[in-house]
Amino acid sequence: MIDLRSDTVSRPNDSMRKVIESSVVGDDVIGDDPTVKRLEKLAARTVGKEASLYVPSGTMGNLIALLVHCQANKAAIVGSESHILWHEGLGATQLGGIHLISIENEADGKLSNTDLEKFEKDKVAHPAVICLENTHNRCGGRVLDGKYLSEMAIRAKELNSKVHMDGARIFNAALALNCDVAELTQEVDSISFCFSKGLGAPIGSVLCGDTEFIQQARMMRRNLGGGMRQVGIIASAAEFALQNNVERLTDDHSNAKLIAHALSQFTEVEINVDDVETNIVYFTLTNIDGDQFEQTLLEKGLSVSRPKSKQEIRIVTHIDISEQDTKQAIEIMQSTIADMSN
Repeated sequence: MIDLRSDTVSRPNDSMRKVIESSVVGDDVIGDDPTVKRLEKLAARTVGKEASLYVPSGTMGNLIALLVHCQANKAAIVGSESHILWHEGLGATQLGGIHLISIENEADGKLSNTDLEKFEKDKVAHPAVICLENTHNRCGGRVLDGKYLSEMAIRAKELNSKVHMDGARIFNAALALNCDVAELTQEVDSISFCFSKGLGAPIGSVLCGDTEFIQQARMMRRNLGGGMRQVGIIASAAEFALQNNVERLTDDHSNAKLIAHALSQFTEVEINVDDVETNIVYFTLTNIDGDQFEQTLLEKGLSVSRPKSKQEIRIVTHIDISEQDTKQAIEIMQSTIADMSN
């Protein structure tokens, strides 16, 4: 089966499994796990922050960030298509009483300038934090560049707000822009990024920020039940991923573009090839039933997803998908479209 549903479906390779098997562990809740300590230092240094906190998931990382930033002011701006709003169970509202103010996401993942201007003109309703997503999942893996992030940091300061970045796929963004990842994180107050997506680790994310922020975040993690004991077993995989699997993300980008170019040749497919900047491809089927299309692909050994609508297909390339797998997936989709169009 060629599984293109998400980059979360990847499995640890043999090299990573050997690292896991030989990992040195301790009790991380009381600060005794040397592997976790090493990982947290590496992660913070990589994105140019003072400290970091290893967490079970990106959802928990984002939730902790919101809980810390919104202790006094219970309001946060999020994008209308953000992962925080759509896929994290409204945990910030349920557990922290935080009002998530939804601002429209433009097609490229940026927040609507018109909506932001309304808050800048309002002298009362200032949110504690503005949340950005880079790359942007539901906007098709689009990238926010350094210029935009600097502009958003300035606007946030004028609102007396912090900036949190959901950077689950931040290394995809950096490689797409051909820049150091720290250039994309230097203007934000906190950032979470994921080890178990494109980087290929089985579990875990990390939340980064200044020392005081991470001290508070560590307490919040405990409150949420996120403290883990001999967690070096999985932290070792995350460390291996961060040291070995970043640069190869460009392979995923190339494979995604191969798919996009191939699909653009069909009149039954609506897709903008230029919008495919990283490893996520969205396309819309016309005159072909989405249910039947997905089922036929599955029967032929190709798995895709439809997280937004019946006719809109999402494909995500990842570490377990080779160029040969990509070409085979293209052949399966091409034959299916041709058969269903007749």
